[in-house]
Amino acid sequence: MQREKPIMGFAWYESLGFDALRDRMPDMSATYDDWREGAQKDMLHHEKQGYRVIRVTIRPTEFFNWCRSRGISMPGVRERRQFAADGARQVVRAERGVARKGFSFF
Repeated sequence: MQREKPIMGFAWYESLGFDALRDRMPDMSATYDDWREGAQKDMLHHEKQGYRVIRVTIRPTEFFNWCRSRGISMPGVRERRQFAADGARQVVRAERGVARKGFSFF
């Protein structure tokens, strides 16, 4: 039996929402292009280290609602990582649920 890779949720941004996120979290990269270049290198590094990297898109409305529901008023890198980890867990749970129940288009 093949051993499963450790899983990493990776915060991913869309160009349209990047500035809205950055306006409230100045610790982010200065530009979307700067962030994307670094993110691609980071993902490749983690994949080479043996991780299954799951991109979790952080959209402003969804993310700030998530923060608000947890009483987080000043989100930063820790909260973005936690949001990505939560999203990756949801993906894995859904995959495992499908594997257990079977899958059908009917």
